[in-house]
Amino acid sequence: MKKITGMIALALLISGCGSQSTAAVSPESSASSEPAKYACRLVDYYPYSDPVPSSDAADDSYYDSALFAGDSRMGALYLYGTHKNAQVEYVTSLNLFLIGTTEADNHDDGTTLEQILLDTDRSNIYLMFGINEIRNTESYFDNWIDQYQTVVSEILEAHPDASVYVILTYHPDSISGLEEPDLSEHLQWINTRLISLAEKNYIYYLDTDNGLDDENGTIRDEYVADGLHFTPEGAHAFEDYIATHTVRSENYVKEVCD
Repeated sequence: MKKITGMIALALLISGCGSQSTAAVSPESSASSEPAKYACRLVDYYPYSDPVPSSDAADDSYYDSALFAGDSRMGALYLYGTHKNAQVEYVTSLNLFLIGTTEADNHDDGTTLEQILLDTDRSNIYLMFGINEIRNTESYFDNWIDQYQTVVSEILEAHPDASVYVILTYHPDSISGLEEPDLSEHLQWINTRLISLAEKNYIYYLDTDNGLDDENGTIRDEYVADGLHFTPEGAHAFEDYIATHTVRSENYVKEVCD
C-alpha cells in the first residue's frame, strides 16, 4: 500500500512539473502565431545604361515643366518649336567650360545658362552639349566629361526631384575641318562618355540617331539646313522624338516588401 501510495505521489509530482513547463512555453507559442512583419521600400528598375525607349506621346501640358538647355542646335526649338509653354535656353557656339560665364542668347542682363539651370522651377530638364568641342583630341573629352559631371551634379543638388535627360550628339552630315572616318570616331568619344555619365548619375539619355537618321546613319538631309542645324521640319521631328521618349517613373519604380 505504501508502495502504491508512493507511486501515486511520484506520478502527481511529475504531472505538476509538466504543467509548469507547459505554462512557461505558452507565451512563446502565442508570439509565434502573430502575423509576420515586412519592411517595404521603393526599388527603381529603370535600366539607366539603355536609351530612353519609345513611349506614348506626352501631351502639350508636359512642356509646362520642360526646360531645354544647350548649344545652337537646341536653339532650333526656340526658333521653330510648336510648344510655346516650353522654356528653351541656349548659347550659340557654347563651350561647356564657359557655361558659367557666357551670357545666354536672348538675354541682355548677363544671365548665364548655368544660372538658368540652377534657378529653374521646371522638373524635366534636357541637356544637349558637345558639338562645338568635337574637333578636339580624345584626351580632351576626359576633362570635358568631368565638366559635364560638374554641371549635372549642380543641377541634381539644386533640383533633387527633377528628371534630367542628356541628349546624345546626333551624327551630322558634315562638320567643317573633320572628315570621315574621324567624325564618327569623335562622336563615339563623346557619346560613350555621355552614356556612362547618365548611368553613373541615374539620369536618362536620348539617342536621337535612332529615329532622325537616314540609311547612312547620319541626320536626314531634310532635317538640317547646313548638315548640322535643324530646319523647321527637323525641329518638329526632334520635338516628336522627345514627346515619344519620356520616362514615367511609375512604370519603373515599384514597392518591394520583404
